[in-house]
Amino acid sequence: MTGSTPVISSDERRAGTSVVAEALRITGRDRRPVFGSAVVAGAAALLVGGGIVAGAFAASWGLFLEARKAAELAIAYEDSYVAYADQWDSLVKVAFCVVPLLLLVGMVSIAWLLTAQAVTVAHARERTAADTDPAAAPGTLTLRALWCRSRPEFGAALRVQWLTLMCALVPGLAGLLVLGVVESEMVPGLVRPTYHDPATAQFILVGRILPVVIWALGLVLLARISLATAVRVADNSSATAAMRRSWTLTRTAPLYTIGIFLLGTAAVAITFMALKWLGTYVAHWAGLLMLATTGHNVWVTGVLVIITPIAVALVLLPFALAPMGILLACLRERLEGGTGEARVPSSAPIG
Repeated sequence: MTGSTPVISSDERRAGTSVVAEALRITGRDRRPVFGSAVVAGAAALLVGGGIVAGAFAASWGLFLEARKAAELAIAYEDSYVAYADQWDSLVKVAFCVVPLLLLVGMVSIAWLLTAQAVTVAHARERTAADTDPAAAPGTLTLRALWCRSRPEFGAALRVQWLTLMCALVPGLAGLLVLGVVESEMVPGLVRPTYHDPATAQFILVGRILPVVIWALGLVLLARISLATAVRVADNSSATAAMRRSWTLTRTAPLYTIGIFLLGTAAVAITFMALKWLGTYVAHWAGLLMLATTGHNVWVTGVLVIITPIAVALVLLPFALAPMGILLACLRERLEGGTGEARVPSSAPIG
């Protein structure tokens, strides 16, 4: 979009709930494509991510058997032992191979969800505009039609997610670096508190408050570029141009944008915690099954019980991320002045 960017009035800023209400209305009216795309993302995450995790367990199986054997020998000789003492380095190497693959699965899922929801909002706008011209009314947005309209945007959406991940890693790693340096007592004048020596004001400021400030700035950065996928769908721009446009749009109302983004993020985080809690029940039965099939190998069962709640939450999280995508697409339209419409590829059939 060219020209000056419209500025949101103070009344519109105070009416941030109107964007949320609009997103909920579109989510309810177009629940089939919204939650259908979530089902596709969850199924893909379950199959691909589950396959990766299963492969990691298979690659580490011998390590778990060695850990069990070492523990049983130590118990038989009444010696003390540390779990995975000789296997820890190898297990970490497996984890370093698995985590990037799981991050890639997550990037693909988020790119698909945000693209699909931006297309869904565009379809809702077309349907609203057709109220005055029934002949121009779009067909039903089926899951197949949603895929046809989202597919041309998917490559750029993946690039947007990659750039977003790189932007998020900078403050994330910077905060962890500060924590690590302070905990290692590498900062002159800063000493870790002990039982007899409480934390000083300098330690609290540098070792506790500074990392939180860095991560908060990271959240602000994510909020400012969170509209990039919706911009890409609407303007057919490149990934970098979409991120620049998102930054420009959110500059007109940064507090408004950050507030809406944090509201959606909080809803997703709460949903994740609830799903993780429900996943503990799945972990219980999965642990019993693993014990029965491995001759009560508590070493592999313990790892399975730890990761199962997180895996369950991640597989079901698209059902919360999909409405978040609708919210971001509606926010983009609000910042654009409510006139932006998504590009409809001429080759994309509807219905």
